[in-house]
Formats: sequence, C-alpha cells, structure tokens
Amino acid sequence: MEPVPSTITKTYPPRGPLQQFRFAEGTAFTCFRCGDSKKSKLITRYGSDWSRRLCNGCYGRLLLLYDIKAGTAPEDERADALASSLLSVVAVDDQRKAEQLFRASEERANLLSPETLRFVATAEHVARQLGADPQLEWSPAVIGLCKAVEAEVVGRILRPLSARASHEDLSADNTDKDIGRVAAFCTDSKRKPPELGTFSHFLQTVIHSQQRRQSSALVRCFLKMTAEWTGSNWLLDPNGLHHVLGELAGKFRNRAAHIDELGKQDYMNCRELVIGSNGILWRLMVSIKGQKRVR
Repeated sequence: MEPVPSTITKTYPPRGPLQQFRFAEGTAFTCFRCGDSKKSKLITRYGSDWSRRLCNGCYGRLLLLYDIKAGTAPEDERADALASSLLSVVAVDDQRKAEQLFRASEERANLLSPETLRFVATAEHVARQLGADPQLEWSPAVIGLCKAVEAEVVGRILRPLSARASHEDLSADNTDKDIGRVAAFCTDSKRKPPELGTFSHFLQTVIHSQQRRQSSALVRCFLKMTAEWTGSNWLLDPNGLHHVLGELAGKFRNRAAHIDELGKQDYMNCRELVIGSNGILWRLMVSIKGQKRVR
C-alpha cells in the first residue's frame, strides 16, 4: 500500500471498487490500467490500494462497465451493453488487425461468420492488453466470447430454422411457454434473435419433451433440419450443446453481466470452452457441416 499522494480536499462516494479523490495539489502518477504518466488533482483509487491509481479516462471507462453490471436491467440487456462496450473501446482498424491475426493463428477461424469473428478477435485483442489483475474490463472480453457463440447459433441454427418454418402454422407454438420465444422469431425473423439462454431452454425442450415432438410444428421442423446434418447428434445429446451452453452461461456470461469481477483466469477458462481445441464454436461447425448460413 502506498501513502496518500497529498492533502485530500474532497472524497467522492465509492462506486464498486472505484473511489475518486480531489487533492490540494496536482500529483504525478502512472495510471495502473493504461500505463500513461499523468498529473492531476483528481485521482481515482482502485480496490483501496493507492498503488493502483487511475486516470480520468480509465475511471470513466471502468465506471461505465460497473454501472452496467450493477444495474437492474435483465441479464440479456446487460450482456448486450457489455458487448457494445467491448467493441466501442477498440478502434475499427485495431479490430481488423485483430481479425487478421486470429485468422492467421487459427485456420478454423475462416469458418466463422464476420460477426462471430469480430467478437472473438476483439475479445482476444482486449485480453492481450490487460494484465493479470482482476479488472472489470475482463467482463466485456468474456462477454465477447459468449456473444460469438450466440452469433453462430443464430446464424447457423435459428435463421435456417426460421426459413424452414416460414410456411408452417406456428400459432400454437407462439403461446408455448417453453418454445414461444423461438417460435416468435421464426414467425417474424425481423425480431431480435433469441439469446443463448432462450435457445438453450428450447433445446432442452426438444431433447426431453416427447409430447412436443408429436404436437409442435416448430420442433418437427427443427428435427427434420438437424436430421440433414451428419454431426447433429451432438446438438440433440443432453450432454452436448445444451450442456456446454449451460456451462457458458452459468460460469461466465451471467457472472460477467453482474457485479462479479472477472479476472484473467476467468477469461482463459471461457476461452478454452469457446475456442479451445474442443471449443463450442468448432464443435458447432462439425455438427452442422454442409448447412449454409441464412442471413
């Protein structure tokens, strides 16, 4: 712990791990987040540790993330806000360079959609800029990986399902509490696509509900569609896609969208689950081999 830089003239209320102070004199310091040398009367302390001082720019970015995570919006809205924050803090040119780097290091990346690739590459770029200290910025990086999975599920499964079911009568499915949100999207694909949790619940219903398999036009369309994919058994296995989506949500996505401070190890664990040697994205590619994306 380092001593207080100089005389404090005003103490601001803490905002999570952040607390700002105004000093009588301008003080030179190095921002522990961005590494830039600064001199200011207004300094933010992170985690009650004066050795971890933040400049105003980094304070603003961290405060935005904290406000999102501490808010009362539904998890899906907070996840979207964090994903937007992830993309907004990285310049477009840096995003392109990150995509090129990821393509060069991972040949399978060429199978991914542009949206998925952008989320993964940007998350990887941000992760490389961060140190090992647990900082709120790891949450958007983790969310980026989760959004990459969501983008592939929407593009590879939900949009093709919507196209296939477009001539079906889904009125009964639209009122079904377990599959209604997916049915509503398939009825009108201009709606916001279902989130991972919604699709995971739909998948659970397809796997376990024999009654839906007989009565639901949407479920029948889904089963006919997956029957055309040689690796689709993983999609319908209780220990397959449904299981890993639950792990992704429970261990990473939901925690990132709340007040938990996710650190480097959390990101690395999420990375292994999503783009590791046996990651969700690659398993998904194998499972739907031959299926064209529907935009």
